[in-house]
Amino acid sequence: MKELQYFVTLVNSKSFTKASEQLYVTQPTISKALKSLESTYKQALIHRIGRDIELTEAGKIVFQYAESMLFQQKEMEVRLKDLQQLKWGKITLGIPPMVGHLYTNLIQKFSHLYPDIEVSIVESGSRKLESDVVNGHIDISLTMLTQSDPRFNTWPIGTYPILAVLPKTPQWQGIDAVDITEIKDLPFYLYNSEFVISEVVLNMCQEHGFTPNIGVRSSQWDFLAAMVKSGMGVSFMPEPICRRLNSDDYCFIPMKQNIRWELAAIWSKEHYISQASQAMLKLIQTTTPKYGHPHLNDSKSKYGHPHLNDSK
Repeated sequence: MKELQYFVTLVNSKSFTKASEQLYVTQPTISKALKSLESTYKQALIHRIGRDIELTEAGKIVFQYAESMLFQQKEMEVRLKDLQQLKWGKITLGIPPMVGHLYTNLIQKFSHLYPDIEVSIVESGSRKLESDVVNGHIDISLTMLTQSDPRFNTWPIGTYPILAVLPKTPQWQGIDAVDITEIKDLPFYLYNSEFVISEVVLNMCQEHGFTPNIGVRSSQWDFLAAMVKSGMGVSFMPEPICRRLNSDDYCFIPMKQNIRWELAAIWSKEHYISQASQAMLKLIQTTTPKYGHPHLNDSKSKYGHPHLNDSK
């Protein structure tokens, strides 16, 4: 199993150097493990092309089964550890970069209740996080939902309007709402394709008969906001992100299409859920009643939209 672990890490990192750093072993140790596997299966598993590596047909087969075997071994170990009750453990929680600040209190509360359980945070776009939940790399993810997905159990935790973010110029001041067709000629500053919010915006554009001019894409909301501030383009951000920006620099205008940021906790229907993960889910469900909010206590935002910590 250790040789298979070395092989899978080597393939995923695509480098002997990076694999040795991740595994905390020397490169000759990884080369020795690879030669041992090739000797066992009597076939070459990789081609070396300069510093790059490429799987042979035999290598592709071994890699596919090795990933499955290593995952099953990990799941077996988790189940065995659960027999020791909820004294210690580890959870990997996926969070899109724009969501993290909303749920720091929840994570802090969990750490206070279960000080010996390690919580590892993985930040990425919702599409990547969903894939990692399916593959077993992440236990629970907070993500934006667009439709029901049969692969996941879900617990809705918040819904917010997505606002058009425009520069603070006379053209956009005093507007109550904007139609997507009214801004179609502006450069669009969007999140990367792994973020569901970009899919929502692009689908809305297609439904209204145009393809926007995408000026820039980024995974960082503050960079997109800076682009809006310095230029004449438009970005689209959930209301909680807009609250973090200076209203002296931007106009935050609701969309007439009423597109929304629907957040939910998701976890796999297929994989074993450890006791540590069950404890996290229980805390999420008790502190965030459906479409509630764990720590925003004021009743209205500065944009006139109600927060969603009430019972509505």
